Amino acid sequence: MRRLLVLSVLAVLTLPAAAGAAGAGVRTVDLATGYVDGHRVLGRTIAGVTAALGRPDFRLGPTSRYRIGWGDRSNFSVEVIFRRSGGVQRAWSIAFERGPVRDPKLGDVLARSPSSLQSAVLARYSDNFKLVRRYACTEGRCVGEFGPRGASPLHLSFGTHHALGTWFTVWRAS
Repeated sequence: MRRLLVLSVLAVLTLPAAAGAAGAGVRTVDLATGYVDGHRVLGRTIAGVTAALGRPDFRLGPTSRYRIGWGDRSNFSVEVIFRRSGGVQRAWSIAFERGPVRDPKLGDVLARSPSSLQSAVLARYSDNFKLVRRYACTEGRCVGEFGPRGASPLHLSFGTHHALGTWFTVWRAS
């Protein structure tokens, strides 16, 4: 009877932890604002990004290209790149390589092929983005790019990587 009680308690304690870990793998992004999981990331300091997205799994690089990321360094889900601005490191780029990553208008962005992603952004984000480089492959690199339209400062680069599949990056030029 005591063994049954111990096993029951362990099962109850383990289930919420497993559910939380599974949910932690799903990210949301709003391409119109660049918000990740409902938080502003671009323009924030390293401490601000960490407070918004949680403790990163890795930190890399010199101060000129400092990066933090979630997942394995060579196979990350999200990576934020910082630039020095006014004496402080500020996030200027968010890269997504592993999903799922859900956008309110596009669904799971990384589940789409790059051509499908390009078409969907053109159809659903025409107020925010204009196509500046159509998706194409040259010399082993397959990329496309959207620039800002109107008041939006955001850019969107996307493409494929043979080992990883579709990837995309949201960034600010300034």
